[in-house]
Amino acid sequence: MIRRWLRRFTIAFLLLAVLVAIGYGALFIPDVYFRVAFFVIQRNALTRDRVDWAGVRLEADRLRRGARSTRDTYPAIQMVLQRLGDSHSHFVPPEGARAMRAGSNLTLGLTALWPERVVATVSPGGPAEQAGVRPGDVIESVDGEAPPHVLGVVVLPRHRPVVLGLRRGPEPISVRLTPQSLPFNHPAVVRSLQGGFGYIDIPGVVGGGGSFDADAVAAIRGIDTAPICGWVVDLRRNFGGNMWPMLHAVRPVLGEGNPFTYRFGKGPWSQEPVYSLRQPAPAIAVLTSRLTVSSGEMLTIAFRGPAGTRSFGEATGGLSTMNMSVPLVDGAILVLTVSRAADRTGREYDGPIEPDEPVAIDWARIASEDDPVIRAATDWLRTQGPCLAPRQV
Repeated sequence: MIRRWLRRFTIAFLLLAVLVAIGYGALFIPDVYFRVAFFVIQRNALTRDRVDWAGVRLEADRLRRGARSTRDTYPAIQMVLQRLGDSHSHFVPPEGARAMRAGSNLTLGLTALWPERVVATVSPGGPAEQAGVRPGDVIESVDGEAPPHVLGVVVLPRHRPVVLGLRRGPEPISVRLTPQSLPFNHPAVVRSLQGGFGYIDIPGVVGGGGSFDADAVAAIRGIDTAPICGWVVDLRRNFGGNMWPMLHAVRPVLGEGNPFTYRFGKGPWSQEPVYSLRQPAPAIAVLTSRLTVSSGEMLTIAFRGPAGTRSFGEATGGLSTMNMSVPLVDGAILVLTVSRAADRTGREYDGPIEPDEPVAIDWARIASEDDPVIRAATDWLRTQGPCLAPRQV
């Protein structure tokens, strides 16, 4: 009797395993693959009610006609995401997803802004830095022609060498850059400013972030040897990514009263108590730019509301919505905008976040003691209650 039931169970289990394998294999069929992606987008996108889905489906069917692999459906899926019109939903192919998980990307190692064409960031150790490119340089040409642009940034090739014509002062400069795979993630920069203020530069983070948050909190603890009345939180070069490591990194300064829920108990990815500053409720100056996008904007919103917080710099990039990542069977990822964010007062955001005090950014002096945005921020900090009271030692 036992043997008979065991044999029946084994046969049923094997049949189930075969059916699961067949079903999983069917997801790699181009038509099925596209239909799954289309269904997820149509059901979950924030702007789904604004889309002519019948028309979009016809256009997508034309683009994927004759598709023999899942990769052949990518242009159709990307078109559907573009028709959402939210400027934030996007498609990440398998190689891009692998790079994200590894915390790296293929890049020339610089970011430039439009219409100024000024180099805003240069990646440490990247091709641009090795060629001598500096923040503040102006891009005159890309392969001998005027640089193209989109959404406020200069578009540079990512997968082939390029010759840039630069201007720095009166002398023209020409550099040849070859893309390299570089780490995307860099540690937060935590230091003291003149006047005894604290400074935290939070870059974007992709993947899990490793020890990014724990290292940032340790660095905050390291300079918090005496009560610090005011902190500058610099998000001007935050390209987004995974919000949670960033949020945990600034948690000692941000405190608990923010609109986002901490997911990991007492501390970032651990059971250790969160570090408490020697100066409770310090004044906080938040710095933003048009490069502050996506999760960088979520971090900006987390600081909105309290009377002791003020923002300086430029309006953010305008991707202040929240995304859902949906993995597909071939390793690609659908990144789909599904909701808007709101600050602790209940105000919703949809578009660029304007600073309380606009200050022009000099990218050649970014993060230096002579940075005009940092100067404006520290001038304001000096007028705030915690910084007016006698300091405790």
